Amino acid sequence: MNVMVLAAGEGTRLRPYTTQLPKPAIPFLTLPLAAHALGFLQGIKINKLVVNTYHLPEKIHTLFNKINHQANELIFSDEKGKILDSGGGLNKVHSHFKDGGDFILMNADTVILPKDSEILKKAISHHRSTGAVATVLVMSHPGLGTQFGGIWADGKNAIKGFGKGKVEGAETAWHYIGVQIFSEKIFNYLPKQDVSHIFYDGVMAAVNSGETAQVYPIECTWFETGNPTDLIEASKYCVNALLGDDGHEKQALEKTFAQYSSSKVITQKFNEANLQFSSEAIIDNESKFSGFVSAGPGAVIGKNCKLENVIIGDGVHVADGTTVNNTILL
Repeated sequence: MNVMVLAAGEGTRLRPYTTQLPKPAIPFLTLPLAAHALGFLQGIKINKLVVNTYHLPEKIHTLFNKINHQANELIFSDEKGKILDSGGGLNKVHSHFKDGGDFILMNADTVILPKDSEILKKAISHHRSTGAVATVLVMSHPGLGTQFGGIWADGKNAIKGFGKGKVEGAETAWHYIGVQIFSEKIFNYLPKQDVSHIFYDGVMAAVNSGETAQVYPIECTWFETGNPTDLIEASKYCVNALLGDDGHEKQALEKTFAQYSSSKVITQKFNEANLQFSSEAIIDNESKFSGFVSAGPGAVIGKNCKLENVIIGDGVHVADGTTVNNTILL
């Protein structure tokens, strides 16, 4: 199956960190966010993996060339001058999907821990059985209508519209989790202009022309990672899950580590703190930790540090005596 990963965003809500690294390369549990996104695709054989870029494109190239994506072919689509948005970015790479059948479009920074490890295969099978132009993976979420705009669908899961306000003919609002499956027919409805949005300009054009687009609700744990506070809270949650019972969250994370980590990932309690670190990290045991600390490969934590809820990137040396909390060190 062909896959396009949307990686062109500027990560404005994660500044200043995204002035150094593009968002898909920001560390999350010792791996780049993009590795967690690709982790949701495990079990799917990828033919072409297409990645669009705009912000810090050379670092996106380095990232995806290094990741164990297992695709037969890796293709970059560099957007220059302006970001083309999801619809425009997809339209730009139309030639790579021609005659390739159904394909997946997904965000490069989404973290999804499904209850059913086979759910994506089931979603693809369902998509093909219905002949829909689009099947959008969704979940229920208490923030719909306030924190997030929803995807509005009728009682048969047919999409009626998008936004925070209820759409005519819809019964339920669902939260988009960053993954959708398309028929090649979607290219018939994407606008000709450079910049367009896949939902508002593509999917709705198809629906208004009589095509069926649908939501596919799944049970999962999904994380907002678009700003430092939410990224740190998501990290704290996942480290706790890794130290807990063998539930679906722990299983999904461990599968991602097994495929994408270059070194063993260790999670353990240390006094009152939860530590999650690469076996290639060096940690001074006399330093004091609280909350959680996550350290990537090659990270070094010096002596007499005091760290609380800190994410440490690959190869970062934390100087002796450093005292920080609720931050990312790159």
